[in-house]
Amino acid sequence: MCKKVLIAALAVVVGLAVVKGTWIGSHLRLKASNVRNWVQNRVPPEQEIARLRMELANLAKEDDKHYDKVARMAVDVDNQEAELAKFRTNLSREEARIRSLKGELSDVEFVVLKDGTRYTRTDLRLNAVAFKNAEDNLKSKEGSLAAKKRHLSLERKKLAELRIKREEMATDLQKLETALAEERQLQAASESTIDDSNYRQIRKDMDSVRDRLNVLKKKRELRGEFAPTVDPKAAEQDTQADKYLETRFGEKKEDVSKKGDK
Repeated sequence: MCKKVLIAALAVVVGLAVVKGTWIGSHLRLKASNVRNWVQNRVPPEQEIARLRMELANLAKEDDKHYDKVARMAVDVDNQEAELAKFRTNLSREEARIRSLKGELSDVEFVVLKDGTRYTRTDLRLNAVAFKNAEDNLKSKEGSLAAKKRHLSLERKKLAELRIKREEMATDLQKLETALAEERQLQAASESTIDDSNYRQIRKDMDSVRDRLNVLKKKRELRGEFAPTVDPKAAEQDTQADKYLETRFGEKKEDVSKKGDK
């Protein structure tokens, strides 16, 4: 059964390869491209923007998985740093102990430890070899931790870049949506059935009259003819004189009533 499945899968792969590299395959790809373009042209821009928003939201969800992965890496790095710190402390203590015992065994065959056991130069050699192995192990772990830290730094940088890209794309989508709304408004205005041609004609005629008046004004200025200027002081004096004439020499009410009686 497995052999038949393998043969069938191999046949499919070979068939796809043949189609892809042949004249028939080229025409099939052309048809597929035409269908894809036809579908894209039939999709309204509003729907396409909504689809892109959905895909962008899906990318944010996918990035949550990356955040979880990087967070676990960060915890692992912190735990290894704490473990190596304890390892270094123990190794420093062992180094001090071996150094002290070596000094005590400089001119004797053995020494008696606090627990009553005999500690010989052979024991010292065994402890020295074990210390060397532990020290090599520490260097190996430090190298591994340094590599993990570099990897963690790269992953954090990548997450920050993805977040910036998502924010930029969200901003671009908002701009596209605003531009589309403005375009729809312009389309609606151009498709209006209300005829405002009479308004435009009246405005045009008014502008024509204004231009004619400006031409007359310019001609007068070119001829050296200027509008007469009124002296504000003289005008005020004339006003005061008119008021005095009316008050002093105007007909009195009694005279007016007598004329009426006659």
